[in-house]
Amino acid sequence: MDLNIHPSLPRRKDFRIGILGSGFIVNECHLVAYRKAGFNPVAIASRTRENATRAAQRHGISNIYENYDHLLDDPTIEVLDIAVPPNAQLALIKAACSRKIVKGILAQKPLGVNYAEAVEAVSACESAGIALAVNQNMRYDQSVRAAKTLLENGTIGEPVFATIEMRGIPHWMPWQKDLGWLTLRIMSIHHLDTFRYWFGDPEAIYCSVRTDPRTKFPHTDGICTYILEYKNGLRCVSIDDTWTGPDKEDCPSDIYIRWRIEGLNGLAIGDIGWCKDPYTTPSTIRYASKGQKHFEAPVWSESWFPDAFVGTMAQLLIALEDRTEPAINGKDNLKTMALVEAAYLSSVQFRSVGLCEIKPGFLFADETKKEKLGFWNRFFSAPNLMSGTTSRRSVPDPNKFSPRAFQALALATKEATDLGHTFVGTEHVLLGLIALGQGVAFNILVKTGLDAERLRAEVLKHVGAGPDQKLVGRIPYTPRMKKVLELASREAGELKHIRIGTEHLLLALIREGGGVAARVLSNLGMTLDQTRKNVLAELDPNLGEQSRPT
Repeated sequence: MDLNIHPSLPRRKDFRIGILGSGFIVNECHLVAYRKAGFNPVAIASRTRENATRAAQRHGISNIYENYDHLLDDPTIEVLDIAVPPNAQLALIKAACSRKIVKGILAQKPLGVNYAEAVEAVSACESAGIALAVNQNMRYDQSVRAAKTLLENGTIGEPVFATIEMRGIPHWMPWQKDLGWLTLRIMSIHHLDTFRYWFGDPEAIYCSVRTDPRTKFPHTDGICTYILEYKNGLRCVSIDDTWTGPDKEDCPSDIYIRWRIEGLNGLAIGDIGWCKDPYTTPSTIRYASKGQKHFEAPVWSESWFPDAFVGTMAQLLIALEDRTEPAINGKDNLKTMALVEAAYLSSVQFRSVGLCEIKPGFLFADETKKEKLGFWNRFFSAPNLMSGTTSRRSVPDPNKFSPRAFQALALATKEATDLGHTFVGTEHVLLGLIALGQGVAFNILVKTGLDAERLRAEVLKHVGAGPDQKLVGRIPYTPRMKKVLELASREAGELKHIRIGTEHLLLALIREGGGVAARVLSNLGMTLDQTRKNVLAELDPNLGEQSRPT
């Protein structure tokens, strides 16, 4: 049986490709794959000319540019291949779009640091008439493509249950410690996109996360598990375990990525070679249908890294040839980005979140106007844990917050749970800001002489700890807490900032005036005017003595 494990190739292979970036993924995957396929990378730029020169010499690229702008100005470049950290990618996409030189852009995943940025990237390319594709390369892993073929030709039959299980230790990059998020947008996004590739879009997702003990910088989503709920009853489950046990601490290891699809007519099981030694180990598949005595187990020599990267570039080049949308086009990838965003939202709110709920542009998502999607939301109603609250509850839209601010809100919920409280109040956000361990608000609190232990002690003087109990469902925000979020939005607007950051949350806690956090900070000598000056000084030391922006 032809399992269609190889990607289609363009008729024309000499499109002039410009590379932005020179890290591992460029050196070991992109350029290795492109040379193998006969593609035509002709120029490269990186953060430093030295890095670009090393990559160019290794892979035979003739044009080395001093910086990104010089490459973007080259009128002969037809395709742009971007391989930079996600927090640097949007600016480069917009810069390319403003020039309107290139015909196509292959962007890295994630397309943005959040869904809102991804929307900006897609919109910019559409306005400029530039084809945008996203490097969701797991779709081109050979076993993943084989599984797609088995689904399409009926070998497996109607899918009933599917899993992806990752027990792997990623090599986190230095830039990741500054973004406030980890596994869901970097690793899980592969698995979420693969489920979409196999089965289409789910109705909703339920996600639970915890920190990875080995990763020392602040984060919430180290270890992740989630359920995708499809309208036809299909359930997809993934476990993304970056801990794997004390593998690095002298314990025998058990590292793997395995997937499994169970259908009404058959079964397919895959083993991804990427996390083996060497990482170029080919993936494998075994499958069988009703009536067969044994599993079929085809073999091949290609591997996910680097060979899948032939497919991600090829689908863009074919689209340029045929004047069609790339197979992994930016607009379609927004659904994968929305699924990631929904996973984060689910992990904070302890509920299934529908893809239709993830839309940029609103501070609050009114839950009462949305159909409750997903099995668990239809079967159960979220418990009302706070006496006197109504069923109309507003929840933060993560697209309005910086990654650190949204992580601080997640930590606030954890602080409330740890204290046995049945609500999230201003005091919990204050504790979340200090527990975050980074960001403008954290820096200001530390410079003021405050630490987590002292703040916790002050909070407990005002509210005390609740009973030792395990709460089920999303813990609601108090009315004061909702007011703080509204004030934070105003603070961001007055400072002409696009998103709410930790500094705006801190200012709002003080500005609200009547909550526990405001009283605690007042007792510790913090005032609104001085804190605002400290915020400006932290953002830009030259602005510290200036008046408040209007």
